[in-house]
Amino acid sequence: MKHSFQALPGDTGRARPVVDLVVEGLELAPQACLLDTGASEIRMGRHVAELAGIDLGDAHDRIVVAGLQTTGHPTSVQLELRQGKESHTWAPTVYFCDPWPWAFGLLGIGGLDPFLVSINAYEEWVELHPLHR
Repeated sequence: MKHSFQALPGDTGRARPVVDLVVEGLELAPQACLLDTGASEIRMGRHVAELAGIDLGDAHDRIVVAGLQTTGHPTSVQLELRQGKESHTWAPTVYFCDPWPWAFGLLGIGGLDPFLVSINAYEEWVELHPLHR
């Protein structure tokens, strides 16, 4: 699934490798996620879990993201990546974080496991090819 780079929500800077993910079937509010190969896991704001009705339980970890210390609640959820009629669904662990001041999530290495990822920075596109169906 090939996606054109796009600006991050709330940012007027250069377009980046961003994909929209549907979290737990919440189709009305797909989450923009920056592909971040420097991040080990998937990080999103706690508000996303609240919108999707996800129970976060008691488990939590202290995490530092871009110099911000936050609390992340690791939870296995269903994510869906779509491109036209194609889609890929998988169930990774997502860390729902509070505080989370950004209007986008981070799709780290842990979320990229089921894909072969190609990035063309010159032509500004990213392709995520599912390895398993």
